[in-house]
Amino acid sequence: MLKDYQNYYFPFPEKRVKERSVDDALYRVNEWRRLYEQGITQENKKKQRITLEEAAKLVQIPKKTLEDYVQIFKKVRLISQIEEFSNKRMGFLRAFIRKNKAKIKKAALIQKQQMQKGNLEIKKEHTDFDDNKISVKKEEEDIQTNSEIKLEIKCEQDYESYNNMY
Repeated sequence: MLKDYQNYYFPFPEKRVKERSVDDALYRVNEWRRLYEQGITQENKKKQRITLEEAAKLVQIPKKTLEDYVQIFKKVRLISQIEEFSNKRMGFLRAFIRKNKAKIKKAALIQKQQMQKGNLEIKKEHTDFDDNKISVKKEEEDIQTNSEIKLEIKCEQDYESYNNMY
């Protein structure tokens, strides 16, 4: 079935040059993710879900290479805009990452800290009814769905007990 759609959806050239351009790689990665998330439309107008591997075959790039491109783009976005490199080749981006390894690590650490700080602030909003009367223990575990549900239940109980006191 994928053979029917391979040539219909993507007019990609059969043979490629030695190295892909950043524009081409970015386009194919976006197309790969779109195909995976949205699926393909069959003749009877039904959408069929496909795997990442099947989507990779449709964009004519190995899945492993596409995953590698995703990681490269993610690292470059930490310190620069991908659009700045649109006329370059993927090898240039790889060299850029090697050259700016320290900046990327620092930017990733800052981003991680901001995300953790944002999660704690969100958590704090749910628990700070009255700073003087209610104290909430900070959890050291990662914020997961179960722990969030438990926290919301505790907040509701604390809020009810606070209202019952006054």
